[in-house]
Amino acid sequence: MAQAKQKNNILSTITMLLFALMPLVYVKTLVDKTLIPHQLFGSVGLVLLILAMLANKSISKAKVGWMLLSFVGFLVINMIAVSAAINPVESWATISRYMLSFGVLTALTVLFQAKKLNPESLIKGVVIFGTIAGVITLFEILKALGSGDFISNIYVVSGTFSHKNLLSSVLMLCLPFAIMGAVILEKGWKSLSLFLTFLLIAEVFVLRTRGVWLAVFISAFAFLLMFFTLRKRQSLDVKFPIKQVGLAAGIAVVLLIALFSAAKVSSSVSDTANLENRFVFWNNSVEMLKENPVLGVGPGNWKINFPKYGLQGLENSVLQGITHVQRPHNDYLWVLTEAGPLALIFYVGIFALAFLQLAKSFKQPLNKKDLTIDISVGFGLMAYLVFSLTDFPLERTSHGLLVVAMLALVFRNVQLDQVKGFNVSARALLVIILGLGVFSTTVCAYRWQGEKASVKVLDANSHRNAQRMIPAAEEALNPYYNMDNFANPIRYYSSLGKLVLKDINGAMQDGLEAVDVAPYNIIALNQLGNVYKAQKQTDLALETYDKATEISPVMEAARMSSAEIYLDKGDYISAYGEMKYMFRNTKGPRYQKIMEAILPALVGNFEEHGEYNSLVQYLRSKNPKTPAQMLAFYREWKKR
Repeated sequence: MAQAKQKNNILSTITMLLFALMPLVYVKTLVDKTLIPHQLFGSVGLVLLILAMLANKSISKAKVGWMLLSFVGFLVINMIAVSAAINPVESWATISRYMLSFGVLTALTVLFQAKKLNPESLIKGVVIFGTIAGVITLFEILKALGSGDFISNIYVVSGTFSHKNLLSSVLMLCLPFAIMGAVILEKGWKSLSLFLTFLLIAEVFVLRTRGVWLAVFISAFAFLLMFFTLRKRQSLDVKFPIKQVGLAAGIAVVLLIALFSAAKVSSSVSDTANLENRFVFWNNSVEMLKENPVLGVGPGNWKINFPKYGLQGLENSVLQGITHVQRPHNDYLWVLTEAGPLALIFYVGIFALAFLQLAKSFKQPLNKKDLTIDISVGFGLMAYLVFSLTDFPLERTSHGLLVVAMLALVFRNVQLDQVKGFNVSARALLVIILGLGVFSTTVCAYRWQGEKASVKVLDANSHRNAQRMIPAAEEALNPYYNMDNFANPIRYYSSLGKLVLKDINGAMQDGLEAVDVAPYNIIALNQLGNVYKAQKQTDLALETYDKATEISPVMEAARMSSAEIYLDKGDYISAYGEMKYMFRNTKGPRYQKIMEAILPALVGNFEEHGEYNSLVQYLRSKNPKTPAQMLAFYREWKKR
């Protein structure tokens, strides 16, 4: 008896630590300091939990209900969709994250079915998670207040979650557990949970993430209304920490009013640029789906296919290939475009089945503990689903594990014989989950090694050091890593380095491999064009540059390279046909040299070619004495 209790305690402890310690996992030497580290931590934690469960001989029976089966369907469709992927390496990296979430959800479900885990242990684990994350955030907010960044640049506050919006949303997902702890936990845990509830509400509002605000408002209204309705109907003495929630919300409102009085804050919150960008993301996603209506473009391949549909309407950094759009900022569109309609049905089905179970629980006789958990979990799941409309929590292990914890809590009281689904051997199921955990761990290990080496690649590239860049790129490449965190193929960098070192054949081979991995990446296309140009294969070079400018008509590097080829051929009309797409405020010696060669020829030979009459007449009316003056007057003409 004592031995069985000790094993149960081990299972509860591992489960608690799996959640509690995640905010401490943060690796500064990686590009994304949390994406791979969080997944690796979760994967190792899952493996340890499954091994402990296998060591517990009393866990022998399990039942796979419809929610888990819906998750299985989601995984299977994604694995089939790999066949549609341009880059299967990114597909398996994405699927490994899904496998981790499924594994943790299955493990928690089996533990609840076997009565080896109580809700309090899971809640305590997330309360610790939230406390660590919340306190770190509090210190960063105070630091930002002292430096002035709190008003001008709130994005300096990111905790250990890489980005302010990810931090804000993970705090939001901790809030339901804080409320549960404040109501059903005892002694010190209750006090800690009350403090955490107060802290999280204040921080969620102060961090100024509009998607989180929307999710909190919609979900809170829906489930507070349900709470008061059910409490009245059931005549239950259940008291949420209304005073504490109200006080925290009141302070948050006061802070918001104070913040909105600052012009920079008011303008940043009301700025519609991000929303306009999202419309471009979503429109391109619709076009992507039209071309790939059954299986999508393959898991992890949205970022590879996105440029194909044009980059017009986005920031200049995207148009020049300096940054790349990697996510549609809508998880439903993400699933739909990467794995097709059936995958989305299974994905939404996971949550629909959870809400159906909650509705069923609400109809049964309730007690204080169960009503608190059900209302809080319902609020948390709805907040997650609303936030997913404008952001990408599906990508993040921290968010995914908090969500599967809530999903598992939905079914915590369902007896094994009441589960609608299929009876399975618990041990066989756990062995399968162990395999998923090992696979996720393996993928993470490879991607960690690749990302760590990519830091060297990026550093060498920033210093234009070809000798360092080539071996660093070779070190970064492995079976589960061939693109960096900015969606650029690693072979692009090695091609760049080899071209600088005059290894034209090596640059060509790597350039072709880069375009094979990412055929719509404009800087990979531009690099391949540069290699063709170096080989004097000008027709192929122009054709490749054209592919880049079809995606981004104002891409300066590709336009100038094409113009240089046309100038070498003496075709200044075609050369200007490239340069006219560039912005009037474009600067740099390369641009100046090209334009100072084009404009005099364009004006001097007008009677011969008869092109661009308005421009030529304007320049002639100004009577410029030098090509530099002609360029200055050209800028004036472009401004009109």
